[in-house]
Amino acid sequence: MKNIFWGFFFLFLNFNLTVNQHTLNVLPDFVGCWLLYRGVEELECESKRFSALRPFSVGLGIYTALIWIGDLLGVSTGSWISVLLGIVASAVELYIAWGVIQGLRETEAHRQASLNTAAMYQAWMVLLVTQIAVYAIQLMGLALWSLAAALAVVCILAGLVGIILFLVAVWRSRKLYEVLPPLQEEL
Repeated sequence: MKNIFWGFFFLFLNFNLTVNQHTLNVLPDFVGCWLLYRGVEELECESKRFSALRPFSVGLGIYTALIWIGDLLGVSTGSWISVLLGIVASAVELYIAWGVIQGLRETEAHRQASLNTAAMYQAWMVLLVTQIAVYAIQLMGLALWSLAAALAVVCILAGLVGIILFLVAVWRSRKLYEVLPPLQEEL
């Protein structure tokens, strides 16, 4: 569960350093994907849902590594294709988070123990709604620029709150998982 937490930490939080056309994301998303891959691999014994997330972690990791290199070299574009690929990447991030929540829900039921998945789900819903709102504003914001900018700021702040809530919920889930007794081999 430690890798799951740190994977989401790297995936959802971005700290960028920009010099001229070159951007360095200090917390690269592809590192988060790698950590998530390792985390779901460790939890495969708990639920089959975790193994289904591995290919998504790999695909998203490759995509985000290419974006990171492009940003670093200053060759990334701000085209509509970039926006559409960003939407797809966000959808995959949210799907991975959803899959982790569902896998942990199955673990809760199987182990008869709480892993804080209700709080994770609520925070995930905040992330989902704010991501949809931000992309909708971005796609139609050219016509109503000043109103769209104000709405985007509100959505971004709400998304930041959702990220913090989600990370706190995952942290608590991690702590609850760590005190569970090890799985017994079924004969």
